[in-house]
Parts: sequence; C-alpha cells; structure tokens
Amino acid sequence: MPKKATRNYETIIIFDSVADEDKIESQIQKYVTFLTKNGSEIHNIDKWGRKKFTYPIKKKHTGYYTSIEFASGADIVAKLDRVFHLDENVLRFLTISFDKKTLGERKLYFEKKAFELAKHEERESAEESAETEKREAEKETPHKEKKV
Repeated sequence: MPKKATRNYETIIIFDSVADEDKIESQIQKYVTFLTKNGSEIHNIDKWGRKKFTYPIKKKHTGYYTSIEFASGADIVAKLDRVFHLDENVLRFLTISFDKKTLGERKLYFEKKAFELAKHEERESAEESAETEKREAEKETPHKEKKV
C-alpha cells in the first residue's frame, strides 16, 4: 500500500470571544484531537488571543484568534471545512497549504525574528543596567553644599 502524500497546512480559526478561556481552550483541543484522529501531525499551536475586528463578523466585534500548523493528506481540508461550518463558535477560518520553498522561507523568517528580538532584549537589558549603575554611583557620591 503506497504511503499517502502529506502536505503542510496552517489553519487560522477565529472563535467567538464571548466564551471564557476554558471553553476556548476546549474548542482548540477539540480541533487538535480531530486532526490527530484523522492522521495529521501537529507541528505548532499558536494562540494569538482576543483581537478587535475592523468590521463586525456575525454581529461580533472581537474574536479569539488561533493558528494550528500541521501535516496531513489533502482530504483533511474538506473535513475541516465541514466541521468548522457546523460549529457555531467559529466565526471565520482559513486553511492554507505550504510548499517546501515557502516552509523554508517561513522558518528563516521566524529564526531571524527571534534573533532580532533576543538582540533587542539584550540591548535593553544593558541600557537598563547602565542606568542603574549610574543612579547607584550618584547616590554614593556626596553632594557638595553651595555657600551663599
């Protein structure tokens, strides 16, 4: 039996943000379980949190954004669409596939972004410690009194 060709996908789901954190977490877990039961391999789950919409969607002004990256066969997209359409807590969704070139570029982008963030934090930490040392030095040196 030949091995199924797998593709890399990312699905972005916008949940109704009226629900509490536990309900949203259970919704996310429901879709992760659905994907794994259908032979998908989950790579990353990224919870972006609550965001305000530019325009109302289904009379809602905010939503909870979540991104799930996974590898699976091509038949999973149709199954996901059906499940998302039936769930009233899902306001919008989008599933896209990545080719190998895009995956490589995406990986490089996130590595570069992480490196720049680390450099920025290191620079801020150095500036903060220099400022603290300067304040400590000012406290230790006695002030000369001015004669009038």
